[in-house]
Amino acid sequence: MSALDTSAPTASLWTEIPVATPGLVLDLDVLDRNLDEMAAIARSAGVELFPHAKTHRMADAGRRQIARGAHGLCVAKLGEAEAFADAGIERLFVANPIFGAENGTRALALARRADTLFATDSVDAAASIGAVFAAAGEKVRMMLAIDSGLGREGVSPAKAPDVAKAIAAAPGVELVGIYTHEGSTYGAKDKADLEARAVAAGEAMVAVAEAIRAEGIPLPIVSLGASASARAVAHVPGVTQIRPGIYAFNDVGQVALGNATLDTVAVRVIGTVISHPDPDRACIDAGSKSLSTDLVPAAAHRHEYPGMGLIVNAPGWVIDKMSEEHGWLRWQGAGEPTPLPVGTRLEIVPNHVCMAFAMLRRAAIIRDGKVTETWEGFGPGSSE
Repeated sequence: MSALDTSAPTASLWTEIPVATPGLVLDLDVLDRNLDEMAAIARSAGVELFPHAKTHRMADAGRRQIARGAHGLCVAKLGEAEAFADAGIERLFVANPIFGAENGTRALALARRADTLFATDSVDAAASIGAVFAAAGEKVRMMLAIDSGLGREGVSPAKAPDVAKAIAAAPGVELVGIYTHEGSTYGAKDKADLEARAVAAGEAMVAVAEAIRAEGIPLPIVSLGASASARAVAHVPGVTQIRPGIYAFNDVGQVALGNATLDTVAVRVIGTVISHPDPDRACIDAGSKSLSTDLVPAAAHRHEYPGMGLIVNAPGWVIDKMSEEHGWLRWQGAGEPTPLPVGTRLEIVPNHVCMAFAMLRRAAIIRDGKVTETWEGFGPGSSE
């Protein structure tokens, strides 16, 4: 179903869940099927699965991923790693570069209670962390970030061997692998393009690893991380670890890429119509603080999935704009607008599920259409 389908509005079991709006609802059965699928892919490919837990930042979700086959969790910040270690997660990868003695001290304390990898993409940053470990008679296990085309953090493949040698020589540092976020795969125009981009990213990373090993550095880990590409990169010979995050829940971005369907999207944001002054416009109580203003990642798919989230039970209506607490709905369907009486509850699939978790920070957990428990996200301090 695309956002512009104009069939009659359908009844939605999701909107009958008794949660205050805007609220996040998570179907545990769908989540478990998604977790099991990716764990099976990792097993069949012989790679480690380190889901990116910044997607949810929830202890219950992280423990469930481990229980259903993940080898550890990937996180974005030291605070997230500390919170997951508190929750009993024993293997972690902090996949954002860190710098400085203060962070080095935190990293040392973390490494003493959980098997933790840390990221870097510069000699100076690695040395600043290594110095803290060296002073304690220990070594920090580090991963070198490689730019695989996104243009964010990471050294270029051409520079990687020289940078790797310098990092490996820094006191207190053990360079154990390379990693990338192959985010450029999200721009794929179709399934074939997605697979080609994913395989190319995986092969490029393996080539970088081989070039670094030729310099005498063992480098056992080659890690790639994106839900868009995980199914393909897992099977590239030489890749040893995948770090997808969104796959557990899915969102409109994954549906547009062909990696998911509405039946495999485990979450919905429930919003309420709070204004309907004209037939072709309305507002809901879920704004940018609930759904974010993200569009579907690939521009090629925005004609089919326009707006800032997919309204499942009111086809033809599009979330055209966001204020902090308002979602601006506009009719883009064929014919006369279907009415949206004030008080109508809407079932919305987020374009980018990570943002819904980050904004709402609490999920009502359902099984067989009934709320069984509530999962809480980590507080603001855990992102530091």
